[in-house]
Amino acid sequence: MSASRPLIDLHRHLEGTLRVATTLELARRDGHPLASAPDPEDLLVAHGPLGGLLPYLAKVDAAPSAFPRLDDWHRAGRECVEDAAADGLDHVEVRFSPWFIRQETGLAPEAVVDAVADGVRSAAEQAGLSVGLIGTLLRDLGPARADDQVSTLLARPDVFCAIDIAGNEAGVPAADFARAFGRARDAGLHVTVHAGEAAGPFSVWDAVRHLGAERIGHGVRSVEDPALLEYLASHRVTLEVALTSNVHTSAAASYGEHPVRGLLAAGVPVALCTDDPRTSVITLSGEFDVARAEVGLSEAQLDRIAADAKAAVFTG
Repeated sequence: MSASRPLIDLHRHLEGTLRVATTLELARRDGHPLASAPDPEDLLVAHGPLGGLLPYLAKVDAAPSAFPRLDDWHRAGRECVEDAAADGLDHVEVRFSPWFIRQETGLAPEAVVDAVADGVRSAAEQAGLSVGLIGTLLRDLGPARADDQVSTLLARPDVFCAIDIAGNEAGVPAADFARAFGRARDAGLHVTVHAGEAAGPFSVWDAVRHLGAERIGHGVRSVEDPALLEYLASHRVTLEVALTSNVHTSAAASYGEHPVRGLLAAGVPVALCTDDPRTSVITLSGEFDVARAEVGLSEAQLDRIAADAKAAVFTG
């Protein structure tokens, strides 16, 4: 990494940072099925392309149920920040879904928020690392539960800097969540939306038109629509691109064929991100190395990406 280049991760899921060692330690403590699996690491880690998003998400989602106590989520928040600091990050924005964690553990979502936030805060202060928290809504719960999910985030107004939504982008229309996102925007939260990964450019259009997205999680399929590329470039909507995750989910066929080069050529702001560092077994500094060696990006392009990430930070 260039000494002057900031290292900023804008798209990192807490659920995808849960350390394998910690997950298995807690699984053994409580007799969780992971503790007796023949190859538990294979259930938690992607070792190459998986042929689609769902097999990848299955690995992300395998760990949270092994964290059934609030103290476990305090630890998860702390270790997430410690790992980011160990990689030399200048800033990280960590997203998580309190309602997904509720589904997996039965814990009250507001209590999960408090536990995670306290763990993150203590580690950030100790490491001197700038951290923002983003609350993720689950598309798959449908619009009927969107207000409840937003209310959880708004009940802790000093915790979150932004709202996100993740899940079945092709099957659950973004427009159905417009009212809930309006509430979040009115409360002062920034907006980032998962789109253009498992679905086409229409998903990105819906994210900006109906939800007010300032950033897009992934968005790599935007390259299929020249008009969308022009819009993203002119409105400075930053795409949170995760190279290795995209290869693992087959959103990109390979590093060499990753759409990031087309996005950059069109003038679209791009930030390199990790998505799920544990699941993909990566660091952000390593992703910059991959961008240089495998994707073929120049130092000037990497400097531009770092600058775009800095300009798109939701905190401060």
